[in-house]
Amino acid sequence: MLLLLLLLLLLLLLLLLVLLPPPPPPPPPPPPPPPRLLLLLLLLLPLLLLLNYYYYYYYYYYYYYYYYHYYYYYYYYYYYYYFFYYYFYYYYYYYFYYYYYYYYYYYYYYYYYYNYYYYYYYYYYYYYYYYYYYYYYYTTTTTTTTTTIHSDKKRIHTMAATTTYSPYRGACMFYKQPLFLWDFNHNCSCLSPTHIFRSPVMK
Repeated sequence: MLLLLLLLLLLLLLLLLVLLPPPPPPPPPPPPPPPRLLLLLLLLLPLLLLLNYYYYYYYYYYYYYYYYHYYYYYYYYYYYYYFFYYYFYYYYYYYFYYYYYYYYYYYYYYYYYYNYYYYYYYYYYYYYYYYYYYYYYYTTTTTTTTTTIHSDKKRIHTMAATTTYSPYRGACMFYKQPLFLWDFNHNCSCLSPTHIFRSPVMK
């Protein structure tokens, strides 16, 4: 009888364990403390930056302080140097006074002509630069025909007519000026076909 009662109690305990909900989980453990080295570096970072700034500040401070005294020394050196030459030039005052205006005049004289020839050659630099391409274009894109004209005075009059055509457009390069006439007898350039009849030979 006693055994039966014990078995019943065990069954009841098992039923209670199965039917009842499980107990809540235990609370999570606390987070570990932060590393002390990281905290120390974070605290020392502004101090390191400040020390770095003051290091370079004092470095350049003494650097310029040194050169300040360097030029300060040479300032007094040249001060006494020119103090001596002050009396030297004072003695030759009238001599240099005359040549001062003499060289002053020639300074502006050569300065003016220097600028004049500077712009003169500057202009001719672009002048020949332009005519280099002008000549190159004409030697590659022009056709010249030469005709001989017998005048009333029985002299041979030679003229050349040059027409410029562009190899890219197939037309004349210049607007309203396709024909150039060169008078080889009189070295005059005729810019229109009607000038051929105004030559001194033809009159």
